[in-house]
Amino acid sequence: MIISTNNGGLSNRIKSLVSVLRYGEMVNSCCGVLWKKLNDYSKNNHILNCEFKDIFDMNIIYNVTKNCEEYLYYDTLYNSHCLMVFDEDDIPINFNNFDSGCPVKFSINDKRKRNIDFMYESIPINVINAYTPYFRKLKLTSSLDQKINEFALENFNENTTSVHIRSWNRNSEASRREHLFDIRKFEEEIERRIYNFETEGIENYNFFLATDSQDVREYFTNEYQYKDRIIVYLRNTSLDTSRDFTEGVQEDAIELFLLGKNKNGFIGSHFSTFSEVGWWLADCPEDVVIL
Repeated sequence: MIISTNNGGLSNRIKSLVSVLRYGEMVNSCCGVLWKKLNDYSKNNHILNCEFKDIFDMNIIYNVTKNCEEYLYYDTLYNSHCLMVFDEDDIPINFNNFDSGCPVKFSINDKRKRNIDFMYESIPINVINAYTPYFRKLKLTSSLDQKINEFALENFNENTTSVHIRSWNRNSEASRREHLFDIRKFEEEIERRIYNFETEGIENYNFFLATDSQDVREYFTNEYQYKDRIIVYLRNTSLDTSRDFTEGVQEDAIELFLLGKNKNGFIGSHFSTFSEVGWWLADCPEDVVIL
């Protein structure tokens, strides 16, 4: 058995799981996931106060054991948030030139720097085609899936652009916020696209916004000059504490998979696996801008 054991945030865990699904099929092995429900920070962990079964309904063994040490000598454990890269992917050495732009460096798990993480449209098409089917295998619970489909049917069209803005608003993320977050860049990119839509005579365009910040959400829906073109999912939980509660994580998952519903274009955040997974769920649109 190959077991995903990543204890990061939602998208980090998804990337680990997708890697395991692909690897398991390659070596004809069953897959499992050790999904820890965490309600406090510790080294290499994040708060994620939600069970696997509260989000996903998949034919996979989950929470194979509360103490994975007994599996250590019998199974393959995969703890990384990086997508696995295999020799048959034919990724060149030093392919990954990703620079976070801040003191917190990206963790490279391949010494030859063949990682495809955060490389978006630069990823070779053969690798995109290899991984996309496994992102499609991610099945949410029927209740979450229904909410996603109903919202998408009512609000999205062929001219909807997905936007994810990571503000790095937690105390532990101050360095990333200082170096990575610039809300004006997102305004400029949205306005560039608005200009293009209107130049082409397209009137039914809109932008679906997902973010980690209640302040960012309220700005774009209440104060932004093009607020009428911004749509958001109506949440019951606060974005600022969403990871602390099961319903909050579920609503994060809804927004993540809604990002993946739009194929027209994608605007995401530098160094964010939430943006990255949203892009994969959208079948990797070539029109992607990361800010």
